[in-house]
Amino acid sequence: MSITSAKGAAMEVLAQMREIQSESRKPSATSISDGAKSGTSFMDHLSSSINEVNEMQKKSDSMSMDLASGKSENLHETMIASTQAELSFNLMVQIRNRALEAYQEVMRMPV
Repeated sequence: MSITSAKGAAMEVLAQMREIQSESRKPSATSISDGAKSGTSFMDHLSSSINEVNEMQKKSDSMSMDLASGKSENLHETMIASTQAELSFNLMVQIRNRALEAYQEVMRMPV
């Protein structure tokens, strides 16, 4: 590969990066209006996420009870469900903590 062709390719990549950067700086009204059109609020998303975590916990508990009682022999599926439930619960707790920290930070701002 010659130096001029490498320089041309680098300039092309740089131009594409600048184009992407300029597009990212434009206000994104479409994403805001799409969310408003769908009619789902933040509270709806939050409650559905909490319900999903709850369902994962219930599924994990029932699979653990089936394994312990001998109704099921799928140890690996039970462990996977248990791990997924644990990770989703930990994620939910971390999101709650971050939201609470953000709220407290806003409340500490001088008016």
